[in-house]
Amino acid sequence: MTLQDLWKLTRRQMVTIVAFTVAGLVLAYGWMLLQDKEYTATAGGYVTAGGGQSIGESYSSQTLAQQKAAAYVTLFTNRNVTEAVIDDLGLDSTPQALASRITATLPPDGVTIEVSAVAGEPKEARDIADAVVVAAAAEAKRIEESGPTRETVGADGETRTVKSQAQVLIKPNESAILPTSPTSPDPLRILPLGLIIGLLVGYAVAAVRHYNDTKVRHVDDIEEAAGTGVLGVLPVSKDLGSERGEARRPKAFHEREALRKLRTNLRFVDVDHQPRSIVVTSANQGEGKSTVASSLATVLAESGEQVVLIDADLRRSAVARAFDLDGSVGLTEVLAGTLPLADAMQTTDVPGLQILTAGSTPPNPSELLGSHRMEVLIAELSEKHFVVLDAPPLLPVTDATLLTRSADGAVLVVAAGKTHKEALERAAVSLRAVEGKVLGAILNQASTSRVDRIRYGDVEYGYAKTYTDDYVYEAEASPAVMSRRDVKRRHSKRSKVR
Repeated sequence: MTLQDLWKLTRRQMVTIVAFTVAGLVLAYGWMLLQDKEYTATAGGYVTAGGGQSIGESYSSQTLAQQKAAAYVTLFTNRNVTEAVIDDLGLDSTPQALASRITATLPPDGVTIEVSAVAGEPKEARDIADAVVVAAAAEAKRIEESGPTRETVGADGETRTVKSQAQVLIKPNESAILPTSPTSPDPLRILPLGLIIGLLVGYAVAAVRHYNDTKVRHVDDIEEAAGTGVLGVLPVSKDLGSERGEARRPKAFHEREALRKLRTNLRFVDVDHQPRSIVVTSANQGEGKSTVASSLATVLAESGEQVVLIDADLRRSAVARAFDLDGSVGLTEVLAGTLPLADAMQTTDVPGLQILTAGSTPPNPSELLGSHRMEVLIAELSEKHFVVLDAPPLLPVTDATLLTRSADGAVLVVAAGKTHKEALERAAVSLRAVEGKVLGAILNQASTSRVDRIRYGDVEYGYAKTYTDDYVYEAEASPAVMSRRDVKRRHSKRSKVR
């Protein structure tokens, strides 16, 4: 995985990653609250080994003290020491349990042994640390004085028994300080650990979701699956629909601009052989092909083109409903020869746009659409008109495949976050299998929210809140009727954009 792939994964799955990271932090904090608090106190004991009258004797004493200190480190967790501490403080503990709460350390070539004691209360931790040093000093003295006795003859000639004297002693030199905050659980260690674990789990889940996500969400996905370019990106909008009369509904600025961009790209898709008849289809039902076909035909007519929109979806027609027209007769009757083409064509409120509705549902839609009469009809209309055919989806039926053979090419409508890559790939393959030309694809229902633009890297509508308002302002209000406040507002918007 490259850094670019990692960034794409992070951007597209950032909600999952952040959710698991926060969950890891919360779980670590909750676990920390459930743990018993422990306090640590530290005391010190200094190991001495006699004295010296000369430098050599002092050096020998220091060396002996260092050697003894290394041996006495284990003395602080000795059973005799822990029992003495328990008896002295009246602790409700066993020698083994107390020993597990005591740690004695010695720095290299040092003679000061540092003792740390852990307890559930600050005072108890302090008392244990001090008591351990005192008990260890007493135990060290006992060990040193437990050597064999010897007899000496005094000046008076009497024999005396002399006991062994302790030459090496442990002297408490640093009493424990009452701890003010617990050392366990440590939030500076536990919370970052929970954060890191949550982040790693989040990335793992995000990677699984990312690589198992087969839905088309970006223009790159379309180019990879269909092997064709993207002619336009249409936003999610309630004004772009195929319900009753919705084709006539006024559209917002960025929706109109997206349709104009689609119109421009379609004209330049093949400058040597500009298409005069296109099939608008999709892989499956419900991806917005009828809406796109109606909107595309409208903007083509608004540019001065003579356009004929044919509802070639003889199974589930939607064009007549979108333009609020009578769809009882239309293409079916024309192909059957029961109605002249001129009588079947219906005009609209858009100058230059005529519509040929689907008509009655025939028993053999595929045969009608793939017939020679349909081919002749498309060729006849495309001589003086730009023909847009709203065709059925490709995967359920073969109607759109047959129509593409008679037209100049097909445009695939892809619903963002709904169409699967495999379905789009199969749809493109089915068109090319009959030598049909795929002119391009349209990413439909693309989210315009700022979060989704960041997640999927789409900046197609990045100007929606900046240039849109400014252009609408200039288009719909002239300087002569603008108030002074409006002028200031427009200039402030321009300065922010710059």
